Amino acid sequence: MVRFLHTLTSVVCLILGAFQLVVTVSANISDSMWELGVLRSMGCTRMQITSVIVYELIATTLAAITLGYVCGIIVSVLSIAIFHILVELPMKVQLPTGTLIMIFIFAIFSMLAGAKYGTSVLFKKNIAGILKGC
Repeated sequence: MVRFLHTLTSVVCLILGAFQLVVTVSANISDSMWELGVLRSMGCTRMQITSVIVYELIATTLAAITLGYVCGIIVSVLSIAIFHILVELPMKVQLPTGTLIMIFIFAIFSMLAGAKYGTSVLFKKNIAGILKGC
């Protein structure tokens, strides 16, 4: 029963996190629309602009995942240590590596989906309109 609740909670968190990441990525692209418009006006292709966006997103996503994993693992180990000190048992830590890998994969896929959605909005607009801020 505990494993089922853990899995259910993890799935809900993954779906909400993926949705939040897609929305955040598309909002980030909307905020940097002028910069991307300048790249378009300089003659960069769709693939080059999408690559620039994806590289930026990979850097920020990997930094966030690393920071989140480190903080989460430290808090988990400390919580487990406190529990085992209270019940006077030897400390044994089992991290859910499958869940950690799934979170990483979902983050990468939702980041790519956000980049594709955000750039599709960019390429539908006129370059002059983007640079004027319309």
